Amino acid sequence: MNKRSSLLYAILIMTFMLSAKALPQESIFFLGDQLGVGARAMGMGGAFVGVADDYSAIYWNPAGLGQIRRMEMNFGFAHNKVKNDALFLGNNQQADNSVTRLNSIGFVFPVPTYQGSLVFALGYNKVRDFEGILEIAGFNRDWAAFPDYFDQTYTYEDTEPYQFLTDVLDNLYQKESVVDEGSLNQFSFSISTEVQRNFFLGFSLHSISGKDEYSLRLVESDEDNLHNAQPDTLEDNTVIFSDLYAWNYEQSINSDFSGTHIEFGALYQVGEAFRAGITIKPPSTYKIKEVWSDKWDIEYDNGDVEYIPVLENETEYKIKEPYTFTLGGSYKLSNLLLAADIEYKDWSQAKFETDPPIYGVSKSDINYDLKKNLTDVKNIRFGGELYLPILKSKIRAGYSKKPSPYKEKDLYPDKDYITAGASIMLDKQVMLDLAYMNASWKQTTTDAYTNAPTDEDVSFNKLVGTISIRF
Repeated sequence: MNKRSSLLYAILIMTFMLSAKALPQESIFFLGDQLGVGARAMGMGGAFVGVADDYSAIYWNPAGLGQIRRMEMNFGFAHNKVKNDALFLGNNQQADNSVTRLNSIGFVFPVPTYQGSLVFALGYNKVRDFEGILEIAGFNRDWAAFPDYFDQTYTYEDTEPYQFLTDVLDNLYQKESVVDEGSLNQFSFSISTEVQRNFFLGFSLHSISGKDEYSLRLVESDEDNLHNAQPDTLEDNTVIFSDLYAWNYEQSINSDFSGTHIEFGALYQVGEAFRAGITIKPPSTYKIKEVWSDKWDIEYDNGDVEYIPVLENETEYKIKEPYTFTLGGSYKLSNLLLAADIEYKDWSQAKFETDPPIYGVSKSDINYDLKKNLTDVKNIRFGGELYLPILKSKIRAGYSKKPSPYKEKDLYPDKDYITAGASIMLDKQVMLDLAYMNASWKQTTTDAYTNAPTDEDVSFNKLVGTISIRF
């Protein structure tokens, strides 16, 4: 690599670092949405803290496991689809992405007791989806992602060519594609006991793992052939051709999550109709290992391609989520079950335990920004379930409100999930539950490569199927 190539390589490294600094790193806390476990609970909008009488209590409220009197096996699958209709520089483009994956597998083991109950549960659950997609294209007359490129140069003598840097500041056609895939998973162990009649206490230990795979592809091209000068002969007989055709850029960031957290729960049943539950999740710390790589090449009008060495690195850092408190209740009236939850979390208390992976930003800097930019949220969930004795089945509906944790709502919109579900007894021991969740929202985003706002109209659909076997 010659001196000019080394200079360009250094410029590209700095471009990447400054671009990374421009992104809201606190968004690492809010990748995807945590929608829960179990088709029955999800069909009721996630209002399950005051119900929690099946395997999914391992996630919603471990105290509720004490209500289960028979062994239970649970298997669940989910199909997710995200669609994004984006407006960028006057152009509309649609993109969608879908994935099907195992959603849960677990076991519940009631232990025979003389009085009360003692129940253990063990399981694996996917609790958060990272699916996202964006495709945009347009003629950017005010910005270039990479303002420097190499002129091709040749000498009259048959010697190795050398090159110069030239500024390209605007008037390029930009086409960008972003894909985000992955999930956050929990391996959970729970225990519940009936400490006195109709009063249950529970505890869960969750081991966290997960992966988020982010990829970005950007092409900015000289479609109108504006960056194409006539050959210029210098005094040393070098001929310069300023003939940029396109920059091709690819970025990938693979993040591995790990950590543990605990959860305490209580549930109290009043008579035959009313149940009240509460859960407390103390602050939990996650370690994130990021491996990223960037690569570029430059295409010229004459068909030549200049390949720039791949830039690769990896880093580790830790983040800490604040307390989560959830209060829920349910009421059963004949064949109708109604439930509601409210979850409270003060995101301004979130912290980076180590320096973030941002050039020139310290732990104290970003934690100050977290306190300044984030606020507390109250997630509201409610739902209902109706038993149809003639069909020996149940139908469900629900709603979940997920408000933005940002004081400036434009950075992260509120999200409203509408849910529906049903269950069918396949035989005396086997139950099939289905749930459907839908949300749509609008957001405006800007990245450091295009430097122009994109208006996004996003929809997310999730279909969950769970088979429960009790014996």
